[in-house]
Amino acid sequence: MKAVATVLDGKIAVKTSGPDFQELLDRCREVGAGKFSKPDKVWLYPLSLDTCHRLRVVWGKSLEVAQPLREWYGQANAKADQRASIDRTADVSLNALPEIAPALAEALRPDQRFGAVWVGEGWRNAALLADQPGTGKTLVTIAGLLDKNVQGPVLISCPRLSTRSVWWRELTRWTDEVVYVARGTRAQRTKAIAEFIADPAARKFLITVSETLRVKEEANEEGKKQFAGYEYPELFDIKWAAVAVDESHKMFGSLTTVRGNLAGKGLKRLQYLPAQPDTIQRLAITGTPFGKGGRVLGMFGSLHWLWPDEFTSFWRWAYDHFEVTEKQVTRTKVVKEIGGLKGGVDEEHFLRSLGPRILRRTKAEVLPWLPPKEYVDVWCEMTPAQEKQYARLFDDAEVVGKSGMVTADGVLAFITRSKQVASGLVDVIDEHVVFTQDSCKIEMLIEKLTARGVVGDVGGDTKVIIASQFNELLDATKERLDKEGCQYLEIRGATSDKKRDQAMATFQSDQKDIRVMVLNSKAGGVSVTLDAADEVHMLDEMWDPGDNEQLEDRIHRASRNHHCTILRYRTENSIDSSIAADVEGKRFEQYRVLDQARDVSYARALVNPKGFDLGTFQEKTR
Repeated sequence: MKAVATVLDGKIAVKTSGPDFQELLDRCREVGAGKFSKPDKVWLYPLSLDTCHRLRVVWGKSLEVAQPLREWYGQANAKADQRASIDRTADVSLNALPEIAPALAEALRPDQRFGAVWVGEGWRNAALLADQPGTGKTLVTIAGLLDKNVQGPVLISCPRLSTRSVWWRELTRWTDEVVYVARGTRAQRTKAIAEFIADPAARKFLITVSETLRVKEEANEEGKKQFAGYEYPELFDIKWAAVAVDESHKMFGSLTTVRGNLAGKGLKRLQYLPAQPDTIQRLAITGTPFGKGGRVLGMFGSLHWLWPDEFTSFWRWAYDHFEVTEKQVTRTKVVKEIGGLKGGVDEEHFLRSLGPRILRRTKAEVLPWLPPKEYVDVWCEMTPAQEKQYARLFDDAEVVGKSGMVTADGVLAFITRSKQVASGLVDVIDEHVVFTQDSCKIEMLIEKLTARGVVGDVGGDTKVIIASQFNELLDATKERLDKEGCQYLEIRGATSDKKRDQAMATFQSDQKDIRVMVLNSKAGGVSVTLDAADEVHMLDEMWDPGDNEQLEDRIHRASRNHHCTILRYRTENSIDSSIAADVEGKRFEQYRVLDQARDVSYARALVNPKGFDLGTFQEKTR
């Protein structure tokens, strides 16, 4: 068996020979992302470093590398190493930005100037910007596109709350670019898109909510879903110069390319202008580049969109880099379980392959003057009524309140009910869970707020955020604040943009009588700046460490140099302990992937002497 690899018309061409045709075919297919060219009688693969490594894994010593591919590999490898190992906080010279948008060029920090140049160049016309939340990724993206002087229509897809309050505001504040926003009702979106298409500007920006990119699907005769068109087909007739996706981890949503959400599927069908060398066309922007739940595996959706010719098969990628075990659950069914990263050479290659693709800087690196967050674990003891309700839930998988009962029939329901009862005694009204005032966490919260002068007549100027995933727990907290005579503001998912902006403006002002913001953890994790607050009181921790970090960084931002404290309320002898352990494990793995690849240790990334106390944690969870 033999394979000879060379370069042919911008592809890797592999010619094979050997007596066993089926084995040759299997090996060529095992490499992945290849197509057989009948005229040339060779297999053609993407011209990339990952393809070269994959060929060596599959063919081993049977692979002969011709001189053209050897030369290309040497140059590309050196470029990748240089891009991955360069000091990512160093200052660099901008290219076109000072002339196109001088005010923006002047406003950028040195690390942002580096980010702009890095983003503009891209890696094989794509890049993933994964700087920590609060470091200014929006300005880096805008600056990168303009510094490279990208020509043509530019699409920015982002969450609804970010369309005007973040992207439109920053583009119109710092540049004179042509900007349209497609949001609101269907008629409003259609009108904005039509005006954008009709505008003859050489470069123009369309900011849109992710929903506009959705595909339509319908079931075929076998009951399988298949493509049936677009929600806004006019977007797919445009050939885009560049597409930037904010909060990109939410667009792809899950591990495999098959399971991406409808907007993510539409995103993969967009058309592009012919690519120019070393120019960005696809940019994913997220401080947490992992899928739902925060596992490193969730990166695949983003990687597949950015480099679709390299990241073609989720399971091939998983087997290459992760510990995969197979369990025979029935005679015909095998279940695959994916563990952590492989060690040794496999892990080194995995981290090295991400180096030129992902730009990741922590606040400790780019904002060394900003004090690190202080974490305080507030352990609460259940009230007797809570203990009784929690034990009944654990034994009988049902929550019994004074007004009704609800069963926890399923893993997800059981976990959700466990988290709720761990936070406080609940009642059930018309099968809807509501919280009572009997709550160990609310009692501890009021105690903390009283000590800080937020509740009562002690005085002081400390501002705080009270956050929970459960609106019902926030309602119970508000009732208690009302009884204490404590004024507050509120932001939830259903809060209108106008009221959200008003609440933020009031909280951020010097107004002394309102020092509390009641915040839904999910709704408050995006497009919200509340750095007037000194503390976040997190009543319940989310499973994804990225979601927790998004919430924490509403107050810990480059815009204000101050001390920030994150108080994590955890109920003893409850599911809260398991969540805390799971979150910490995921956080370790995430930093291992994002920071170890550039020789930044986990300890450095999480530099905080008052952070997670493992000894105390183990004692509480024993």
